[in-house]
Amino acid sequence: MTIYIFRCAARPRMYGATRFETASNLPRCSGGWNFCERVELTLRGTLHFAVDTATLRREIQKSGWYVWDESAKESRRETVVESKPAFDARPHPPAKPEIPAPVAPTSTVRPAVPEVSPQRPVAAATLAEARAARTATTLPARHHVVWFDIPVRDMDRALRFYSAVLDTQLKKEQAGPGVAIAVLPHAEGSIGGSLVQNMDAKPSESGPLLYLNTHGRLDEALNAVEKYGGKVLAATHSIAPFGFRAIVLDSEGNRIALHSM
Repeated sequence: MTIYIFRCAARPRMYGATRFETASNLPRCSGGWNFCERVELTLRGTLHFAVDTATLRREIQKSGWYVWDESAKESRRETVVESKPAFDARPHPPAKPEIPAPVAPTSTVRPAVPEVSPQRPVAAATLAEARAARTATTLPARHHVVWFDIPVRDMDRALRFYSAVLDTQLKKEQAGPGVAIAVLPHAEGSIGGSLVQNMDAKPSESGPLLYLNTHGRLDEALNAVEKYGGKVLAATHSIAPFGFRAIVLDSEGNRIALHSM
């Protein structure tokens, strides 16, 4: 029997085993499940996890998944150790009386102290203005968007849609057990993104609006939208002085904007 073992992101000592490589049938875990390893579970095989192999095999055959927590035993063991009082049975020698250190005779000659004229206090607003000016001149402008993922339910269908709309052939890649991606073309060092299909992919038409550049072929892109399973929500309209856009639903149900100058 082939099983896939996952670790809970919020509770690293909680594990789940399932026959599905996407972990789609595991109970909900805060932070999601992270893949650990693929295991061939045999009748007499053993695992390096703190779980009874026979129980694991029986539960997976019955329901398709099994979850266990390895932190329970460790927590009990730590509690027992901390509850024992700590003491030192070795005899301690009596403390020696402290002898005060000799005090050096005081000098009657006082060193000259230079007079310091008081400085004029600087207003807090002046400091804030100086700091803001220094920051504005030293920090370069930067993008706050570094990457984006577009969730998809059917990667092959999404590939057909986005390849036609963007007029470029996208390539499907396996990014791990149960995870498929397709990177959208972008220049080295620039902002990029990808299509992602995994157990958490939930396309939506009510989330953030992502703008994709059609590079002057907005009308052609709109013609491809409905042909490949999408829907035009708002036809081409001006957003001067920033060019033109149209808002559509992709083949997976995501609301996106197609843009062109």
